[in-house]
Amino acid sequence: MTAAFVAVVAMVAAAPVVAQQRLRVLLVVDQADDPFAERIRAELAALGLDVVALETWRTGEAIESLDAAGRSESAAAAIRMLSSRKGVEVWMANQPTGRSLLRQLIVDESPNGPNLGLVALQTAELLRTSLLSVADARAATAARHESAPAKAPETAVPVIEAKPAGPAPWGVQAAFGAMFSPASGDAQMQIWLSLQRLIVGRVGIALDGSLPLSTGTVIGPEGSARINSALGGIALFTRLEASERPVYATLAVGGAVIRVDADGDASQPFVASSDSAITAAAYARGDAGFAATNWLRFGLRAVAGVAPTGVKVRFAGNEAGVWGRPFLAGFVVTDVAW
Repeated sequence: MTAAFVAVVAMVAAAPVVAQQRLRVLLVVDQADDPFAERIRAELAALGLDVVALETWRTGEAIESLDAAGRSESAAAAIRMLSSRKGVEVWMANQPTGRSLLRQLIVDESPNGPNLGLVALQTAELLRTSLLSVADARAATAARHESAPAKAPETAVPVIEAKPAGPAPWGVQAAFGAMFSPASGDAQMQIWLSLQRLIVGRVGIALDGSLPLSTGTVIGPEGSARINSALGGIALFTRLEASERPVYATLAVGGAVIRVDADGDASQPFVASSDSAITAAAYARGDAGFAATNWLRFGLRAVAGVAPTGVKVRFAGNEAGVWGRPFLAGFVVTDVAW
C-alpha cells in the first residue's frame, strides 16, 4: 500500500501544469470621472485583464512616453486617451523581452464626434486578439505535451479598427485683413477667398481671390492718389494636420493676375486723373491655426508676393510709388472643410 501511494504522489507531481496568470494593462487617466476611461476599463475587465489606472490628473505626473510608463508598471500593454479626445493610443510589449511590440492609434472621426463606445470596444478587441491570443498559444503548446489530445485553437476574430479618417478633400477659406506694398503708401483692407481641392494625398489645387474693402493712399507734392488692388490666382498647396492635437497648417505657392487702380486728387495747378493697370505676380501663402471641430478651423494667414514689373504711380510725370515690388498681406482666416 505504501509503495502504491508513493507512486500515485509521484505521478501527480510530474503532471504538467499550465499556470494561468492575469495579464496587466496600464490605463492612463488624465481627467477626473472620465466616462471614456471607464468604458475602456469595463471592456478590458470583461476580458479578464488586470487593469491598473495611472491617474495623472491626481498625481500631476506628465506621461511623455507611454511605453516607458507601461514598463515601469510591468504591464503587457498601456493605453491613454489622445488629447483631441477622438480616440486612444495603444502600446503593447513583447512578453518575454518587454520590448515594444506594437504601437497603434484607434481613432473615430465621425462628423458628430467620436463614438467612445466603439473606440473602447475596438481597443478591447485589439488586446484580446493580440495579448490573449499569445497566452492561448502558449497554453496550447503546453497542452500538446500532455497525453491528452490538444484542443484545437479558437479562430481569432479580426480586429475592426477605426483608422484615422483622411483629410477632407474640399475646403473654403474666408479671410479678412490688410494688404500693402512697401513702396506705394499705406495698407488697404482686403477680403480673401480660397477654394481648395485635394488631388493626391495632402497636395491639391486652390483658387484664390482678393478684393479691396478700403483704399491705400500715396501722397506726393503734386497731390495724392487712392490705391486699391484686386487679385485672382491659382496655387498648388499642401495641408498638414496633427494626429494628436487639433492644429493644422497649409502652405501654397502660385501665380496671379493683379489689377491696380489709382484715383488721384491733384494740387494746383495740376489736373486730377485716374488710371489702372494689370500685371502678373507670383505669391506664397501660409496658414496656421486650430480645429474647433472636424470641419471648422480658425487661423492666421500670411501672404508674400512680387509683381516683377510693378505698377508705377505717377504725379505729373513724376514717379510717386511702385505697387507690387513686393506686396505683403496678413489675414484672419475661417476655414470650412468637407
